[in-house]
Amino acid sequence: MDGLHISQDPFSSPSRSAGKKMRQWQWWLCDVIPSLVQPYLSYWRLSNHFRNPVNYELPMCNCQLSQRLKVICIHFDGLRHVDLVVCPCVPAALQLLWMGYFPCAPLGPSLAVSLQLLSLVRQLFMQMPPNTSAWCKSFEAYLAGMGYRVDTKEGIRRRFSNAYHWYCILEISLDEHVQQQLQKSACPPLDIPLADPSPSHCSPYSSKMRPSEYLQQRCPLCFGGHGRESNNQQSSADVDAIVCIDACSTQKRRSGQLDDPVNPTATVFLSPEDIHAMESEVDGLQKNHGDEGDVFEEGMKITASVLKGCNESFTAADERRQKASTQFFPDTGVMALLCRHDHVIHLANMTSAGEKQHYALALIKALFGHLPSNFHIGLLYDIGCQLEQSCRKWGFLKPFLPRIAFAISVFHAFGHQWPCQLIYHPWKQEGFGLSDGEGCERFWSSIKALIPSLRVSGYHQCLFVIGFQVCHLDMKSLTGLGQWLLHCWSHCQEKKATASKGLRRCGVDIPTLQTEWDAQVSAQTKP
Repeated sequence: MDGLHISQDPFSSPSRSAGKKMRQWQWWLCDVIPSLVQPYLSYWRLSNHFRNPVNYELPMCNCQLSQRLKVICIHFDGLRHVDLVVCPCVPAALQLLWMGYFPCAPLGPSLAVSLQLLSLVRQLFMQMPPNTSAWCKSFEAYLAGMGYRVDTKEGIRRRFSNAYHWYCILEISLDEHVQQQLQKSACPPLDIPLADPSPSHCSPYSSKMRPSEYLQQRCPLCFGGHGRESNNQQSSADVDAIVCIDACSTQKRRSGQLDDPVNPTATVFLSPEDIHAMESEVDGLQKNHGDEGDVFEEGMKITASVLKGCNESFTAADERRQKASTQFFPDTGVMALLCRHDHVIHLANMTSAGEKQHYALALIKALFGHLPSNFHIGLLYDIGCQLEQSCRKWGFLKPFLPRIAFAISVFHAFGHQWPCQLIYHPWKQEGFGLSDGEGCERFWSSIKALIPSLRVSGYHQCLFVIGFQVCHLDMKSLTGLGQWLLHCWSHCQEKKATASKGLRRCGVDIPTLQTEWDAQVSAQTKP
């Protein structure tokens, strides 16, 4: 799968329980989940979205490997005990699925949960912190109130959590299966080739005319549609898509061991290998430079003293500032790359104490690996001025720099020096429109409920839960894109009408105003 990164050693300290968990993981991954995709799709259709029971009898098997199995089935109304005759030909998971339940174990489950109940819990955990312990205790009390006996020693938490996790995996696998079938039935036109979706495709001289399928799925508004003619005269201000970058240090993880196997789903997270490769590249390019005074550095429009003032104003620009101790937190935060419509393009798991630039550089490089050679990007970052200075001074992202227009997110722009605002404020640049660059802040707000549970979760489980929430937010956003476009269009027309009215009232023609503005910028950005 695109973006699927599998660790060679998913356990840092193997034990008997870890080995058992890994074997179960392999059964789920290689056998159970792939075999349940088509039956689950059929059951979902025949039951009319879980509304009606399905009377379907599986064919009987006469093999000598059959055995009886007792399973406790949980549903909204209470508990029921089911006796199954299972064998390799008709496994327990398949039988329980056609009965409307999902098992807690791949081979010999002792507990199964109603698909309706799991669907409700899935939607519930998308809107609130995913606390399975509290949910299971509440449901056990609910069952006890109706007179059902629940094993108070073992409880249902561990088994319910396992069933819920793999039910989510099945839902994701189903979505990927449907997407694959749609791609097979609707091939792209031969005259508009796609960019190579593999992460290794980073050549700025690609002849592809459209973004990759991965980017088109991430945001059809930014990266969908037809390609366009290559224009060698296009400047970096003529952006084709706008993205923003930001880091969040509250999404850190305390557990220091990789105590959980990798999940068999695609991910928006960059691989640790890509991040480490960019870190090594940055270390290799950086060299000691002496102080050259208050001058314009090559390619920059503001002086070194202004950049120094911006650097002192923001903690994000200070890579040596520790926002989380690596002694207690092996994962110190998350950095995100989002498009103009607040859709996550890539995420990077941070492991350093400070907000190092190589995370942002790795995200940008991964983005351009999915883009054609004539595609220009507008980049909004809290310290966009510092990032452009580093790129031009040290040679970072050298093949892609002519296709990047740097700007500062609106909320943080007023903390920068005034000459910096003249150049980097997005509302003072052509091509950015009314974009504010605060999409990452809205994303952090939408996943803040995950902080308590992910603080002590396993490494791969943390990545999976965040990725699962991203999928939910994408689906929610896609269903409201039409209303979003209408709102933004109306807001844009109001702003345009107000600006036009102000221009008519001042009584000065537009060329004169433009000349005066250029003179002001030139005067106020001098050394």
